[in-house]
Amino acid sequence: MELKIIKTNGDYTHVALSGRLDIDGVKSVELEFTSLVGAKAKSAIVDMTEVGFIASLGMRMLLSAAKNLRAHNEKIVLYNPQPVVLEALETAGFSAIMPIANDFSKALALLQKKD
Repeated sequence: MELKIIKTNGDYTHVALSGRLDIDGVKSVELEFTSLVGAKAKSAIVDMTEVGFIASLGMRMLLSAAKNLRAHNEKIVLYNPQPVVLEALETAGFSAIMPIANDFSKALALLQKKD
């Protein structure tokens, strides 16, 4: 599992994950992900394009960061998950917790939208 910083500015953080968000994948990126995304009081786009699998631990990592951001009235938008990952996220009800977008301009617009 790899985490790459795409952009970070005063408005939002954009990171990309690649690999498998299974037990080993989460172990390898969770600390960095939490400090880059969950611990900051600004919204984030998490690019899931290259995530081929997500387990419950990966979902927990995303959910924990989303809850931390929600406490600051900010959010995470999941961008472009693969069909198998999207299905797992939707089955777990993630689309009700954090928006999912397959178009980057839509992801940016969802960040601006206050609930």
